[in-house]
Amino acid sequence: MFRFDLFEKLLKLPVGVTQPANADAFQLLSSIHPMELKAYESGREHNGWVIPHEWHVHKALIRRNEQIVFDGTVHPMAVAGYSTSFQGTLNKKQLDEHIFFNKDFPDAFVFHCMYNYRPWEQHWGFCVPLSEYQKWDDGPFEVELVTEFKQGDMLVGECNVSGQSSDTIVFNAHTCHPCQANDDMAGVLAILELFRWLATEQRRYSYRAVLAPEHIGTVFYIADLNDEELQKLKLGCFVEMVGTDTPLALQKSFHGNSAIDAAAEQALKEVEPDLTVGDFRTIVGNDETVWEAPGIEIPMISISRWPYPQYHTSHDNLDIMVETRLDETVSALKNMVLALENDATMQRRFKGLIALSNPKYNLYWERPDPVVNKALSEADLRFGRMQDYLPRYFDGQHRILDVARQFGVPFTALHKYLKAFEEKRLIDLHPVQSLDSYNNQ
Repeated sequence: MFRFDLFEKLLKLPVGVTQPANADAFQLLSSIHPMELKAYESGREHNGWVIPHEWHVHKALIRRNEQIVFDGTVHPMAVAGYSTSFQGTLNKKQLDEHIFFNKDFPDAFVFHCMYNYRPWEQHWGFCVPLSEYQKWDDGPFEVELVTEFKQGDMLVGECNVSGQSSDTIVFNAHTCHPCQANDDMAGVLAILELFRWLATEQRRYSYRAVLAPEHIGTVFYIADLNDEELQKLKLGCFVEMVGTDTPLALQKSFHGNSAIDAAAEQALKEVEPDLTVGDFRTIVGNDETVWEAPGIEIPMISISRWPYPQYHTSHDNLDIMVETRLDETVSALKNMVLALENDATMQRRFKGLIALSNPKYNLYWERPDPVVNKALSEADLRFGRMQDYLPRYFDGQHRILDVARQFGVPFTALHKYLKAFEEKRLIDLHPVQSLDSYNNQ
């Protein structure tokens, strides 16, 4: 499913918040699913957030006795992002304050991004692998760092797939980490694969992908939406770091009780039975704070495979990507969408107890028997236990998703089971009228 040739090309691009390579990245990404690009001029301010200028490194040398010991142009992460120019002589202790590395990955470049979010401050630094830096003596060292800031545009990619309803579910990932496979090109590609599939399906709801520089891109994207457009956005899911051979994790929305919280938990447990579920901002921090901000308040969950050790290092590359894990993530996202699309209230058309094992119905889910070994799995036992309660939920008030969550059974299996009840004319399934209706109970 995943085009690793495209993945490889994307990781060679020196992308950033406001970098020229972003346009090349979006052109490649558009080959998976078409998108519209929105541009936001550098220097714009909103709520204290400032879009940084386009940044170029012309020279980044550290010398010792007129010999070059480090050239920061050898890798897109070798100079701390948005460093200002500096020229001077420092001893090793002074230089320490401007050198960044990861002790756990001594041969890696690290991703230093703090300056991206504080363009009003003057800072500079180099990301030198620790194994290299440890070889340096006490100096002095001559630093020649020449950078340039230009007026530019921050780009945000938007994909829309329309449904019967204007109620819209947002999928968000960030695009600003150069040379980082899992964080978050994996999330971007997973979302685009989801949208490629969505475009072929019948849809009740509408869907939007927002692919943007972390925090800043989403802040300005939302700021430019009018109230009517903003009101269409009902639920959201941030997708990042989903390609490693590590377990999936679900981080809840602010209140933790939205429809997408329930749908995601059910969908992810189908592929990750021992799913880690955490409250808002307790697993990983990303743009959920932007979507959940006061006055916006769109319930935004986060799906990730956090933590993973190579985070923010040059070892976050294709070598740690596992195609089956990426496919698994997309499958979980599809199941989440299908749960929301197919959720319905259940209304009975009978009175009294039905003999579900009767061949005319053939709907009985086997239950334990002390004298017969039925070799029932834990999933069978949960489904059977739910079956004993299920008819009382056929009251026109309860939804499939609620029952699936209460009894810990997969939504897709329960929906298929209930469709069989409907085919036997025992119940009617009434689709949920709108995403807002989940807030009314």
